Amino acid sequence: MLQRIMWDHLDAAGSEYVTINGRPDGMEVNGTVLLISDNSPHRVSYVLRLGPDWKTKKLKVFINEEKDPFIIETVKEDKWWVDGRYVEALDGASNIDLSLTPLTNSLPINRVSWMIGEKRTFKMVSVQPLSREVMPILQTYTYLGDSDGCRIFQYRCRNFETALVVDQNGWVVEYPGFFYRQGHSDYTGVFNGSPVFLASEGKSGGKLPT
Repeated sequence: MLQRIMWDHLDAAGSEYVTINGRPDGMEVNGTVLLISDNSPHRVSYVLRLGPDWKTKKLKVFINEEKDPFIIETVKEDKWWVDGRYVEALDGASNIDLSLTPLTNSLPINRVSWMIGEKRTFKMVSVQPLSREVMPILQTYTYLGDSDGCRIFQYRCRNFETALVVDQNGWVVEYPGFFYRQGHSDYTGVFNGSPVFLASEGKSGGKLPT
C-alpha cells in the first residue's frame, strides 16, 4: 500500500512531499521538506519507521547536504536514544513530533480509537531538525466531531491551541496558519486491519466547526 501527500507551508515559503508505504510489520514514511528559515533556503529529508501500533521505531533526518543523518530511535519500549545516546527525560514518550511537518500529528491520532468529546494527552519527543534540539513535550487532542467527511480535533501544546482537520485515514488536511494539504493519492490496501480507500485529489479542504 502506497500513499503520496503534498502540503504547503503557510507561515513561510515551503512545501513537503511525502510517500507512505504500509507493510505487515508497520510503515515507512519518506518526506522531503523545502523551506526558508532566517532568509536561508533549506532541504530537510527524513525517513520514519513505525510499528503496526503506530509507535515510532526510528527517525533519520538529513539536513541540506549533510551525509550523516540525525537519528532518534527506540531500542526498548518507550525509551529513546538520540544519535546513540540514551536520554532518560524522554522515557514514556510514544512517538516523535517533527516540527517541520504535520505528518507526525497523525501518529497519536491513529494510535487509539476515539469517541466524540474524548480528550487524550500524549507524551511526545519534540524534534527541531535545524537546531537538532530534542525534548519531551505533552500534546492534548480532543475529538470534536466530523465535518464534510473529515474529523476535527482540538489540539493543544504548551500555550498553543488550534483545531486540526484530518481525513478518515488520520492524515492532516488543514493545520490552520501553518500547513494545508494540496493533494493526496491513496492506493487500496490495508494497514493494521484498517481499510485504506482509493482516492486521488488536489486542493483538499475541510470546514472548521462553527
